[in-house]
Amino acid sequence: MAGTFITYRRDDAAGYAGRLHESLERRLGAPYVFRDVDTLQPGQDFVKAIEARLAACRVMLVIIGREWLDARSAAGTRRLDDPSDFVRLEVAAGLAQPDVLVIPVLVEGASMPAASQLPENMRALTRRHAVSIRDETWDADVDRLAAVVEKVVPPPASFEKAARALTPKTIAAVAGAIALVVALAVWIPSRGPSSGEPSPPAISPSASTSSGAAPATGGGAVGAPYTIDIPRIAEAAFGDIIYSLVSGNVSFRENENELRLRIRVTNFGRGGLNFWDDSFRLVAGGQTMSPVSGLNAIVGGNSLQYGIISFRFPRQRRLATLQIRSGRNVAEIPIDLTPTGRAPVDEQAEIADSMSQAIRESVLKEPVPLLTADALTVTLERASTRRFANSLRLILSIRVANSGTGAFFGGHIVMRVAVGDVLIVPIEWPFGALDRQSTTVETVSFDLPTTTTEAVIKTTIDKESSSIPVRVGR
Repeated sequence: MAGTFITYRRDDAAGYAGRLHESLERRLGAPYVFRDVDTLQPGQDFVKAIEARLAACRVMLVIIGREWLDARSAAGTRRLDDPSDFVRLEVAAGLAQPDVLVIPVLVEGASMPAASQLPENMRALTRRHAVSIRDETWDADVDRLAAVVEKVVPPPASFEKAARALTPKTIAAVAGAIALVVALAVWIPSRGPSSGEPSPPAISPSASTSSGAAPATGGGAVGAPYTIDIPRIAEAAFGDIIYSLVSGNVSFRENENELRLRIRVTNFGRGGLNFWDDSFRLVAGGQTMSPVSGLNAIVGGNSLQYGIISFRFPRQRRLATLQIRSGRNVAEIPIDLTPTGRAPVDEQAEIADSMSQAIRESVLKEPVPLLTADALTVTLERASTRRFANSLRLILSIRVANSGTGAFFGGHIVMRVAVGDVLIVPIEWPFGALDRQSTTVETVSFDLPTTTTEAVIKTTIDKESSSIPVRVGR
């Protein structure tokens, strides 16, 4: 019987509900946690099952995301205003039971609603102390929540029954069996190999097989977690979006390992970005695996955010590839899963390193005039490259001076970078109107193929044009 009931709205925080369910199961055990999607049996009456679980639960977790309060039906009415809305029914039923601890769980940076925004039978929710769970501090936040749940939820009945079933006779039998196992464990190694049996070869904890197999753990202890090495090129760029692999840990789970990758996504665009499991895959041993982290967040424009992506993989795998997907574009970052023997890094530590992993190289020693035409002078002030897993970004600092008597607009200037016969357009064109007798300096970037070593900067103003070759790679 579940002791903890998770209520949520699917189109608001289904990903967070699944991730929290899994995190609590790992800490508390599966019998403690109930969520409608996973726990119901095929053909089971949904309403009756929910009612039965609510009657038995001791803790209710109400997951509140950004869309929880104002979610709308197909007809456009607010769902919480519908007396038959399942979330409303669940929360109201939990609040009505004095022996049930109801905890609001805030995700996606959501805040608690005001009492006036809720139906009468839900307003008591606003008087309950809320817990915030963030992607950046997920494990620490869940640990604090689990500690509260453990104080309220009793041990599963199966363990209590098993304890009561231990009579003096059964205890003596178990003790005898344990003694026999210990005696065998001592006797077998003491025999040693016979004269006709070769000694077995010693196996190094760091040894790997020719098939790519690797020991499941590091540090010499079975199941001991360890940190992995991050490759030199650990970033992927998709226009205004940059994904950075910051750190990674591996821990032991039953017959498989779990890989936890800390990802930073930087959104230089104006709109929001989905930061979720669906953008990531892990390829190892011919298998393509989806994440089990349940990450589902929004990264606002001109901001960055950290998240944890988790995968489970067979213990014998030594090498893998992290795929990062954006539409039809895919970037691949190689991952070495070999145990390093180093303790796991602190995934929750604040990391003020927004560009620390960027591999940049200067490709220009002094300013270079690009073109002068129609009172406009265009000069290349600086040029550098930033190498990603899926592209080589050429970053140009361009100075434009208008010595004329009227304003010019950015459309007068056209810039392209030629790589062989291919013309590449800028990621974004920052130039707007330029007043008379004024100067501006802007950054223009181009994503080139990773194998590019030479390129040509082409500038056009009306009928005038220039071509400046640059060496961009090694």
